[in-house]
Amino acid sequence: MAYSRKTISNESDRVILEQAEAREIFRTYQTTKDNDFVRARLERCERIYGTGARDRVRNYLTQMKVGNLE
Repeated sequence: MAYSRKTISNESDRVILEQAEAREIFRTYQTTKDNDFVRARLERCERIYGTGARDRVRNYLTQMKVGNLE
């Protein structure tokens, strides 16, 4: 029996993790007003969660700013 090392993506987990990352970035920015921190964390998101994660997290940040997402 052969086992595959390929990880199977679970989209629902990715969404939850990216929203949690956005919450952390948003609350930290509100406290520190540090733009360099935000840029660094968005780059980190791209490395961890894959291509397009930066844009998805930015979208969540915008939703939080507007008040559509907590």
